[in-house]
Amino acid sequence: MVVQHLAQNLNIISKTTHQHTRQQRLLSIELKELVSQFYQRDDITYQLPGKRDYVTVTDDNGESMTLQKRILLYNIRETYQLFVNEYSNKNVDLSLTSFNELRPVNILIHSYMPHRSCLCIYHENVNLLIKPLSKHISCDGLNLLQEFTSMLGCDEQEEKCMFSCCHLC
Repeated sequence: MVVQHLAQNLNIISKTTHQHTRQQRLLSIELKELVSQFYQRDDITYQLPGKRDYVTVTDDNGESMTLQKRILLYNIRETYQLFVNEYSNKNVDLSLTSFNELRPVNILIHSYMPHRSCLCIYHENVNLLIKPLSKHISCDGLNLLQEFTSMLGCDEQEEKCMFSCCHLC
């Protein structure tokens, strides 16, 4: 930079008047709402039950409102991949960075989960068992908990399938 500045002052090279500006792509309001609604879903985030687990935010009108804190069940990359897979037919063009920046303030990543929240053996052991299992069995669905649970039954939203009471699976 110093050499270039000296060369421009001595008229050895011409002074550049053109600054390269990166054209920023604006995201539509509908896309922002779609991402926000995706983050608020119960299969993506867990709502903290505590009375003090809330965030106060101001809306566009300047009024403050309280929102209950929610914890992501997956990391950002996995959540982004779930979003892309679900909305691939709508031609949603969104980068991982933009997806993370559109995360609402009441949605916290997994490391912010308080210690008083349940991580008992029944709820957390599944994650601990899937990781070593995926090293020994070559299967595409073993790296994500969401994909693993979808492989267990015919419909992961149906209670009978998840409790092994379904006659089809």
